[in-house]
Amino acid sequence: MDELHEIASKFYKKNHRKVSSLTEGDIKKMSVIFESYKDILTTIEIIQAEIEGLQLDLDYWLGKNSDHLLFSQGASKYGLDIAVQRVDFIYGRIGLLEERLTAYKEIEQEIRENVDKLEGLQHSIAKLRFIFGLTYSEIAEQLGYPESNIKRVASSHIKAQVKKIIL
Repeated sequence: MDELHEIASKFYKKNHRKVSSLTEGDIKKMSVIFESYKDILTTIEIIQAEIEGLQLDLDYWLGKNSDHLLFSQGASKYGLDIAVQRVDFIYGRIGLLEERLTAYKEIEQEIRENVDKLEGLQHSIAKLRFIFGLTYSEIAEQLGYPESNIKRVASSHIKAQVKKIIL
């Protein structure tokens, strides 16, 4: 959440505006923050896949189901020194990726909790817009409301979220 808070704070420090006077352009800029939810989910999947790939790489260098470098394919083919260097590198990379994964999961959880706190139409709009990536016209069509009503409700939600972040 630190990253999300930092982006929002920089935006408001830069613009020196009160939350109540948000323009349509400001709302669009803030919606970019909320729309990043899907990007966060994709990033989480990519990091998890990379960790899985590194685990397979470890099997090669350590030996499958073994912690003995001497009996691994990598050590047999390239030598023990290279195998040790490679294993150290892989463990370091996995550690860094796990830290990043934890940070992204915390951000994802906070966004999800904020969306889940919403009720009624706001909840439906937020989920359809920011989690499923639908446009306002698609949301209006799906929920059976005029597009202007959907935009108004979304705008009031974004203003409320910005107040929480800033204040």
